[in-house]
Amino acid sequence: MLRALCLAMTILVLPLRNASADAPADPGANAALSYWQAFASLPKFTDAEGQKLNAEVLTMPLDAHAREVVTRAEYSLQMMHYGAALRRCDWGINYEEGIYARLPHGPAARLLASLACLRARIRFEEGRPADAIDDILASMTLGRHVSQDGVLIVLLVGYGIEHRVSETLALYLPKLDAKTIKDLKTRLDALPPGGSPAEAMKLEEKVGLDWFVRTVKESKDKESLLAALSPLFMSEGEGRPSPEQGRAFLEKCGGTTDGMLKFAEQVRPSFALMAKKLNLPVNQFEKEFELEEKKQADDPLFKVFFGALRKVRWQQARTDIHRALLSAAIAVQLDGRDALKHHPDPVLGGPFESVAFKGGFELRSRWKNVENKPLALTVGLRGK
Repeated sequence: MLRALCLAMTILVLPLRNASADAPADPGANAALSYWQAFASLPKFTDAEGQKLNAEVLTMPLDAHAREVVTRAEYSLQMMHYGAALRRCDWGINYEEGIYARLPHGPAARLLASLACLRARIRFEEGRPADAIDDILASMTLGRHVSQDGVLIVLLVGYGIEHRVSETLALYLPKLDAKTIKDLKTRLDALPPGGSPAEAMKLEEKVGLDWFVRTVKESKDKESLLAALSPLFMSEGEGRPSPEQGRAFLEKCGGTTDGMLKFAEQVRPSFALMAKKLNLPVNQFEKEFELEEKKQADDPLFKVFFGALRKVRWQQARTDIHRALLSAAIAVQLDGRDALKHHPDPVLGGPFESVAFKGGFELRSRWKNVENKPLALTVGLRGK
């Protein structure tokens, strides 16, 4: 599943407060049931239209077309609010299919959250901050729910949703009064916990390695086995599996299914070990990962199942920083720039850099992501 992750990474609403006031949420109810209704009712977009919405939701004009889009999504957004009012979320995904398991809630949640961000922007501009904040918090809750109890790829989808929603909120923070911001902070602090890479690794072993072992044992011949395992051998940027890579992998395993099974058991302890190491600071994790990488250098399955783990840890660090940036931005709005000294960078330590502009300011971390770009949060609309 980690190998699939490498490929994927190159990849009028009833307000929440009114809904909860009319009928208290059943604590035993499952949020996913409302979310599935939301996904099934989403407006029909082509792939290109959906990608454009996800990419441009922070910048697209709030014109008649934008309003028409969110109007079409009213029912889906209402169902999102119902789901977000519930604490428990069980997506009911059957992972027995291993790397072939379909995860439709990932892209659907990303699109739904983009629609919520678009409507929140419209509501902020219309002078309806309370309704806008309801959309923000419901979509952020959706992101947290998506990231819970899933494999790494949906964990990263949840991270991405939370980042985009936070960026939307930050644009309008300077327009909010102190009372609204204090209430917002309280509600943010009460959001459900998200998932973690360490927890996701436990499921990765089942979805990836256990499926691999089962598939090898059930294979009738080498060609059918290689066909079943072919998605594991795709390189980033490739549109289809390479038969040559599959045969090369088989040769590295000694040319036999017994060799494959031997290497599978050799790599198994790495799942539990790396799950523990993912909780270490980024630099320490890097060192521990390199040690395990060298230890498993002769096992071709280590690269298959752990090749993307560095990127996962970087995304985890990015999420930690982004959450801290939003918390720091809220503190600045309430208490002024001096509040930054109480909100250190969770990765590098020390205060975030603050750069003012007309209409707001930008907070920056000195830590750079995989693209070697510093992480930043824009607070306020430039020039407004």
